[in-house]
Amino acid sequence: MLVKMRRYAFTLRYATFNDTLRKMTAHSAMIHSGSLSSVLDAAERTGKLNLRTEEIRVALPGVTPTALRQALYRQQRRGRLLRLSRGADHWLIVPLQHAVVGAPPLEAWLDRYLSKTLHTPYYVALLSAAETYGASPYAVMVTQVMVPDPRRPITVGRHEIAFYTHAQIERVPTRWHETPNGRFRVGTAEWTALELVQRSALLGGMVRVQEVLHVLWGACSPSGLSEALNAFQETPTTQRLGTLLAMDGQEALAAVVANWLHGRRKRIVPLEGEIVASAPVDATFKVRLPPDLRSANT
Repeated sequence: MLVKMRRYAFTLRYATFNDTLRKMTAHSAMIHSGSLSSVLDAAERTGKLNLRTEEIRVALPGVTPTALRQALYRQQRRGRLLRLSRGADHWLIVPLQHAVVGAPPLEAWLDRYLSKTLHTPYYVALLSAAETYGASPYAVMVTQVMVPDPRRPITVGRHEIAFYTHAQIERVPTRWHETPNGRFRVGTAEWTALELVQRSALLGGMVRVQEVLHVLWGACSPSGLSEALNAFQETPTTQRLGTLLAMDGQEALAAVVANWLHGRRKRIVPLEGEIVASAPVDATFKVRLPPDLRSANT
């Protein structure tokens, strides 16, 4: 009987200790979560939406790693914080005005994430780049970004980022696309035109690319085109670009292409797909034209 009473007393003390420990842990987590909320609010007030885990840890010196991890997880579940990719030590604050979309605009975080956190050179490219120049006859659902090495696509809120590779990315002429929310690097209009032609099969075909180029020409200049051609250094794509410029009546830009091609070896190339022997040839740029391609002058 005495043994049973001692065993009962021990069990009662153990249960009481566990209950107390759980209450203390829950109370501590609530304090830490509240402190994290204060840190996030303070950062947002100063316009800082990008935070590293180490910055948060320094701002909360009394918080254990486990408690901080739990607090970050709770803020994620509430939609207040986003982790940009697994393994990345980069957190993104989601202001209330962007809660429906689930993330701030790309300008607020893309450059900081790629260049500062991942130390990866990049630029926004293809149809996404054309959109920054107002050349967007189609809704662009995915942001297309060039990087030097293959990367998995990521989803940040409702933003979908698809990565494509360019081996010599440091040679690409780029500029800053700036808005009140921030900025990111984008290929120049002239470089974008060349890449759209080069990767037309990826983008839905040359007819679709031509519709984008109709608008994009307005953002191109002869000097910018010369810079892009010297960096691009690919004759077949340049021939195709020259033909498209000529078809759209862009004589000044077409002349820049013709001058760049002068003295370089050229072979007859199809504007798109396989060569059709019966198709007419653009004599200036040595490009075979498919019969279904529309000219802006017709």
